[in-house]
Amino acid sequence: MTQKMPRIAVTRPLMVLVPAMLVAAVAIGLVGATQATGASAAEKAAPAVVRADPACLTDDLTGTLIGRTHDRQSGVRTAVLRLTNTSGRTCRVQGWADLAMVTPPGELVRVPTRKVDQAGGGAEIILTPEAGASSEVQWDTCEAGREGCAVGVALQYIVDPDSTGTVADLTAVPEADRAGITMRALRVGPLRSTER
Repeated sequence: MTQKMPRIAVTRPLMVLVPAMLVAAVAIGLVGATQATGASAAEKAAPAVVRADPACLTDDLTGTLIGRTHDRQSGVRTAVLRLTNTSGRTCRVQGWADLAMVTPPGELVRVPTRKVDQAGGGAEIILTPEAGASSEVQWDTCEAGREGCAVGVALQYIVDPDSTGTVADLTAVPEADRAGITMRALRVGPLRSTER
């Protein structure tokens, strides 16, 4: 029995010491985990980065539709819609402008319209004052009076969903001043940054 007593005496301090060390390790781990979790929660609770530049409104931009030389036999007319930031503040655009043909009294003319994907288009564009973005525009011409042929005198553009649209100035689109612009279908490319 005397041999067993010393072993029990040695084992007993170990039995007390090992659980005490485990409790201390767990406590230290919990404090460290709480601090780490608190940091993660603080990071998660931090507000998302807010864009300093607001989205452009249609009224912030001046639009010009610039006709390109075309082959009348092809039946396809091309132009570039150039939008210039005239608001005096920096704003941003992205994607496609919505286009619609209008009559002299300002009524909208329905034309089947398709947004066309083009390489390098659709990215966010930051427009400083007087900077611009442009979009390739193409339409199928037709003979006025024929079924499915819409006639108008101008195109209006919209870049924000709350706008009713603004009419673009026309350059090198002489048919608008004659019998009108005729369209059977309209295709619009994405906005791209335009060099000044």
